[in-house]
Parts: sequence; C-alpha cells; structure tokens
Amino acid sequence: MGTAPSPGSGPVRTCVGCRERGPRSGLVRIVAVEGTVLVLDERGGAPGRGAWLHVQERCLDRALARHALPRALRLQGADASQVEAALRAAIRSR
Repeated sequence: MGTAPSPGSGPVRTCVGCRERGPRSGLVRIVAVEGTVLVLDERGGAPGRGAWLHVQERCLDRALARHALPRALRLQGADASQVEAALRAAIRSR
C-alpha cells in the first residue's frame, strides 16, 4: 500500500477506504448478495458490482465511517456487519 503500481503490473484497483490504488492481488473484493447483504468475494469473480478494500483495519474503519461500501456498490441500507466481521477476522489472522 502507498506505492503507485508500475505500468504493466496487472489489474489495478482503488481501495474504498484509503482511496489508494494498488494491484488487485493486494485487495479483497466485496459484493452484495440478496440485495443488501455485503460479503467477501473470496475468488474475486462473483457477478455484479464490487468494491475493493485493503485488508487493513485502518482502511476498513475509514470505509465504514464514510459509508463507502454501500456507495461504491450503489446500495442504500446495505448491511455491512457480516463483511465487517469477516474482514476483522482476516486482519487478525495476518
């Protein structure tokens, strides 16, 4: 995080928490299922709009405080509790 990706280094995504760009491999994808429930897209290939986030507590906290996940996914009233718990567990396990 914090370094600009080099040209030709693969797909680049923007973290909805810190707004920094980075390689797709350094972020996780979040998608909406059943309308408003947000979940981690483990494989990165689920259909529909996705939001990308660094697996860092700082980025998660910023995304939640700014309501960036529902906005990026173009949802109103999205339930981020399930994805928040999964991300916090992933952060602790790193």
